[in-house]
This record gives sequence, C-alpha cells and structure tokens, in this order.
Amino acid sequence: MLKLTLNVNGAGRSVTVSDTNMPLLWVLRDIIGLTGTKYGCGVGQCGACTVHIRGRAARACQVPVQNAVNGPIVTIE
Repeated sequence: MLKLTLNVNGAGRSVTVSDTNMPLLWVLRDIIGLTGTKYGCGVGQCGACTVHIRGRAARACQVPVQNAVNGPIVTIE
C-alpha cells in the first residue's frame, strides 16, 4: 500500500492505493468519494470522466494516479 497526497478541488487529500498505476477516476470515485466524475467508455473517448489537471483537460480513466500527484485536480464537484 502506498500513501499519496492529491490536491483535489483546492483541498489536500491523502489516499492509500495498492498500485500507483490505478486510474485517477477510481481514486476520485471509490477512495475519495467524489462521484461527479463518471465512468463512461473506459478508453478516454467519451469524455464522461474529464477532469482538469494542472489547468488542462484530462480523461481520468486514462491517467494513472501517480501522474496527478504534483498538480491541482479540479472535478465537476
């Protein structure tokens, strides 16, 4: 288990994950409990899981959580 700190919607969130390659979508929904970001296609085409990371749109189903550690994440919430 690995402990990471994410900046989500302006707040620091500590999360524990078993794999740093876990998609950011599942960390947001299942670990943090922010369910506004939706699962759609799972391959980054539909856009249902779009969040902003460091000010740029990203498909959360395709971004490993380790890639989002250093930047602020903004969700639909």
